[in-house]
Amino acid sequence: MSVSFLSECKEKVLNRIDILIPDKNKITASMRYSALADSKCVRAGLIFASGNLNKEISDSSLIDMATSIELMHTYSLIHDDLPSMDNDNIRRGQASNHIKFNEATAILTGDALQALAYETIASSPDLTHEQKIESIKALSSACGHKGMILGQQYDLDAENNEYNDIQKIHELKTGKLIQVAITLPHLGNDKQNNKQEILHDIGKDLGLAFQIMDDVLEASSNSTILGKSNKSDIANHKLTYVSEFGKEAAIEQAHALSNNCISKLNNSFVLEEIKDLLSLAKFMVERKN
Repeated sequence: MSVSFLSECKEKVLNRIDILIPDKNKITASMRYSALADSKCVRAGLIFASGNLNKEISDSSLIDMATSIELMHTYSLIHDDLPSMDNDNIRRGQASNHIKFNEATAILTGDALQALAYETIASSPDLTHEQKIESIKALSSACGHKGMILGQQYDLDAENNEYNDIQKIHELKTGKLIQVAITLPHLGNDKQNNKQEILHDIGKDLGLAFQIMDDVLEASSNSTILGKSNKSDIANHKLTYVSEFGKEAAIEQAHALSNNCISKLNNSFVLEEIKDLLSLAKFMVERKN
């Protein structure tokens, strides 16, 4: 179920990206190379699935939000792969951006994708001013110095034994963007406040579950299946749930988080409206890449 649903979400997002980034120069070619590469589009899927709970938001608004979140995610991956960061040569089944182009272009490409993510929401025709402001504010907070960027720094610090809270690293570095994806369709609309609060908590647990399974897959799979290097965690002495708790305990924690989210969804919403969210909650911990 999730695979077909995510495929539909991905098609909508990639079509939008194709329009937003025409191939005109080296930067746009680099942006397209990474943003249009094959990916799961889980964050986009969460936006569409969560959007089912808001009958007042248009499909075009959800497409723009989903596109924005995927542009932001792609920017983070490009920078994460840089030699000064994780120094990974493979991403989404192809050469990392700095390998395909060069390090300077990769940095500029990430910067450009981040800016375009905000522009996409700001320019979305069906969103109200309040929805745009609240969405950009939430996305900025999730990705900035209190969110993803801080998580990146803690992740780097952990390589030198200067930080050791693995849960906090994952909640910030990966979880914040997943958390904002599930709440984005409900921001700027007072009628959605109760749903937003519930989904905020669910998003936190789903984000952590997703990254725990990433740790498990990188420790037990291979780069061909993953579409990225499975050796960098070891090479960079990364702090992971597997290194801290072992593979089986990590899997148990991921499934416990997912099951908790499923229970909250079932207890809070109508089944027909949450079927895609339920499916994604299971997919988070059952996926193979």
